Amino acid sequence: MTGEAFYQGLMLGLTAIMDNRYHVRSNRESGEGRYDLQLEPRDHSLPGILIEIKAEDTNSRADLKVVAKDALDQIERKKYDTELKARGVRQILKYGVAFKGKHAEIIRQ
Repeated sequence: MTGEAFYQGLMLGLTAIMDNRYHVRSNRESGEGRYDLQLEPRDHSLPGILIEIKAEDTNSRADLKVVAKDALDQIERKKYDTELKARGVRQILKYGVAFKGKHAEIIRQ
């Protein structure tokens, strides 16, 4: 299992408890690629949520803020919000998440 797949599974497990308010989906096509996590609200008065995850090797010198920003930019660049918009979700929260070992950085748009 790659680092990113591990963290994606972790995040999927954490968000699964929200299934009474959201349809939780992972690794599905939307726009021009595949998002990591999407939470579509069952009640469209709630915001939709898109999460893109990046994992860096613990030996990497990458700045997690930069990596998280890259993840957030990927959501925009690949138009991962296409499916949510088509389903009538008006407010969409977007998160870029970067992991490196026990460290994490989260950036929200």
